[in-house]
Amino acid sequence: MERKIPTIFLKAYELVDENTMDKLPDVETPLMLVEAVEDFKENVFWVKIRNLWTLIGKIPPLKPSENDIVLFREKGQWGLFKYLGEEDDRVLLRDGKDERTTRVPREVLESLELFGKVLRVQERV
Repeated sequence: MERKIPTIFLKAYELVDENTMDKLPDVETPLMLVEAVEDFKENVFWVKIRNLWTLIGKIPPLKPSENDIVLFREKGQWGLFKYLGEEDDRVLLRDGKDERTTRVPREVLESLELFGKVLRVQERV
């Protein structure tokens, strides 16, 4: 007897370039990957970045915690950073290529359009 893993269909997008994200057909996803996220059908989605599929959980309701990778948009361009934590009134961030660390005022972080934190990365869905 074959056991089936419960699945749901989540929205999916493709990052075409730094400025454009196109809608893709919904992607069948194992429920166990997203069931811990509140209202997961609305708060979790897939983004194809080059040849990688990234499962993103929206901020809010999720909050970045130490070492989370966050998808954001600034001045019309998409990007990724690693959230390292907070010191005094500053936030520690590391760039998406893991090359530079920056301390920025909390206001700078709040001015970015934070779309979500990376929950999973895989080569195919």
